[in-house]
Amino acid sequence: MDRKLGMEIENLRQRLNGLNRKDQDEILALSRRLDSLIVQYQREVFVELGEKREYPGLKK
Repeated sequence: MDRKLGMEIENLRQRLNGLNRKDQDEILALSRRLDSLIVQYQREVFVELGEKREYPGLKK
């Protein structure tokens, strides 16, 4: 699994939590980026689990 991806997710999460609620545009931009990284992370985990279990039809 990509350790760099996990660290980037954590860094964005911390930045997002530290923002002032008035910074709506920045919150939205960071939130969208964080969502994208989480989806990427979940896909990598699913593929890795699939390779270990050898699910038929799972694309690598």
